[in-house]
Amino acid sequence: MKPFTIYHTMSESLAGQQEQLVPLIREVATPDMIYLLGASLYRRRSESIFCTTLPTAQHTADYSFLVLMGDTQKKPLSQWQDQIEQHCSLVMAVTVLVLETNTFKDWLTQGHLFARQVNDASCCLYNADHVSFPASGVCDPVTEQQALAKQYQEGLCKAKEFLAGVELFRIRKQHKMSAFMLHQSTEQALSTLLKTKTGFYSCTHNIDRLLRYASLVCYQLPDVFPRNTENEKRLFGLLQKAYIDSRYREDYTICLHDLLLLTTRVVRIMELLEESGKVFI
Repeated sequence: MKPFTIYHTMSESLAGQQEQLVPLIREVATPDMIYLLGASLYRRRSESIFCTTLPTAQHTADYSFLVLMGDTQKKPLSQWQDQIEQHCSLVMAVTVLVLETNTFKDWLTQGHLFARQVNDASCCLYNADHVSFPASGVCDPVTEQQALAKQYQEGLCKAKEFLAGVELFRIRKQHKMSAFMLHQSTEQALSTLLKTKTGFYSCTHNIDRLLRYASLVCYQLPDVFPRNTENEKRLFGLLQKAYIDSRYREDYTICLHDLLLLTTRVVRIMELLEESGKVFI
């Protein structure tokens, strides 16, 4: 199965990297199945006065996987995700979703949007040979669309209200609280984008993880926070830490300039969320 264009064009590269990544995952976890959800293809073209006809070089630089586990050893799924990602970073950057196998089976039986899409379109890279799934449940498309539209409207409303709180606390010169509201607005917008496009809900306050998950359905998101310079990394760190540090750490500070700059980035995420919601209008 070839679920998306990059998989088709870079199949040889993927095969080689798969031989490295699957064993790495199995070194830290005991997966029942590993699915490929997505990949990023990077292109580079260099020209100079000495050579103006160089071809474009391209390579895959990161992957997204769904890992199904029958035995999670009573550890939080988020802990498994972090462990697998850190271990795979020895080879390349990966984003990992971990689900209990029985949860996925139940979702599939119910016709859950996320499970259906994975079952119908994803490529299985590893199967422990003892997993069998039932046929995908039938879901009424009208009912499903109505439910997604409701989730979208509620999520968008919450994200906008938090953004209004950003402005209120900024005017009152409560920059820490403004940063906290900015984090909440970002979290709500990304969670809504992910849930309404994939059916998957991630119970996390980690903006980095939510950005990577939501990038599966919105290719513009990585450009909002490129993190390609030290200043960009510092700026993103202020937002990432705002959920806890802005309320509980005295050494957390954010200046007005950074607050305004971050606000423009979050407004951009809001625009992308609104653009995605046009299908519900």
